[in-house]
Amino acid sequence: MQNAFNKSSFLNGEIKFIAPVKPVSSQNNGVQKRTFRDEIQKITSKSQYIVTGTCWVAIDYYCQHIKRQKNPGVYDMDNIVKPILDALVGMKGLIVDDVLVDRVTVNWIDTPHDDHIEIEIQYPDLLFVKKSDLLFIKSESGWCWPGPNQLFAIDGFYQVIRKYFEIWDSIKSENDYYNLVYMLPIQPFLYYSKIKDRDYIFVELTKLDNGGLNTTNITKNTKENHGQQNQS
Repeated sequence: MQNAFNKSSFLNGEIKFIAPVKPVSSQNNGVQKRTFRDEIQKITSKSQYIVTGTCWVAIDYYCQHIKRQKNPGVYDMDNIVKPILDALVGMKGLIVDDVLVDRVTVNWIDTPHDDHIEIEIQYPDLLFVKKSDLLFIKSESGWCWPGPNQLFAIDGFYQVIRKYFEIWDSIKSENDYYNLVYMLPIQPFLYYSKIKDRDYIFVELTKLDNGGLNTTNITKNTKENHGQQNQS
């Protein structure tokens, strides 16, 4: 079902939705791109779940053929991709970060109806989590690991995740990676500077040494908070 963001839909490893909007170009001004993002996120923010692993994105832009052929200002296909991906990330989106997107396909499709966009996200590893449960463990090196907060309450999990970080930080070359990849979790690591302004909650790895999760070692980074920190 289109625009069905329930758990059973996410368990299928494939999410689809329709947005009754026209795409914008990466070359448009910031106001136009923010307006477009907000329109997309009016839809995606209804999802309680977010994809945390490798995914593929398919974009179908439905537009009347004559409009596209007779409009000298029509957007190139490559220029509409980035604003769409930017709208899909963050707590109001469906993907924790666009670095996880391994493949993007884009199609123009003729339609007798109004312009609209259909977006499909596939994630073969079935890595997703409820947004309200999402936490990022942040290491001293700046790498972050996402997961549901229930994991971090399990006895001994802190030692396991610290070992994962140690292995990840030790990788310096492609040979290192292939020698150690079997010891890494299937859930990818993400770098803090890429995701710090997405309204996520972060827990410093070093603060988990003394008793696990609590309100004193959890911080929420939002765009507003980040701006205030920069001004102080």
